[in-house]
Amino acid sequence: MRMLITGSQGCGKTTFCRKIVDSARLDGASVGGVLAPVVHFDGIPIGADAVDLATGNSAPITRLACSDGARYDHNRRVIMRQGLDLARTAIERAVRQRFDLIIIDEFGRLELAGGGVRQEAVDAWNSGRDVLLVARDWIADDVVRVLGRPPDLRVVPEAPPVTRARAFDCLLASAALARVYERPALLALARA
Repeated sequence: MRMLITGSQGCGKTTFCRKIVDSARLDGASVGGVLAPVVHFDGIPIGADAVDLATGNSAPITRLACSDGARYDHNRRVIMRQGLDLARTAIERAVRQRFDLIIIDEFGRLELAGGGVRQEAVDAWNSGRDVLLVARDWIADDVVRVLGRPPDLRVVPEAPPVTRARAFDCLLASAALARVYERPALLALARA
């Protein structure tokens, strides 16, 4: 099954993916690909790291750009080669080694323009494996046009707003997990 998780910035998409990864592993599934958790400095989000789900290795993938050498420009992010290479390698490995579940967090404007992890995401999407792909809600239709709309596609939109302390909404998880797998541990997590 291919699943597209959509939502606005900061709504909990990566946290949601992390819960699915943990639950799938409880059921003995092999999980690969990449997560991109936000990195904070003094409580301020300054970018994201790429985390290889198979190895646990991580590297910076985005950071805020400096506009005048001292101030951060919160409207511009710089793509970091080290994190991008790690993300590409993680997704390629997940496809090549036929992991049960492949996570791609996230497919964005760079990928829509033909860069980033676009080719790796296309390969994963067409691999015949279960793929969970993350995209911002405002580009979801474009992502589906680029990757294709397989008959097994499930789109999980952002849940109603929740507090920052409870970014992972159990109702959303229950609905999505029930559609992804019919495994006891996943359903137990969904009911928690």
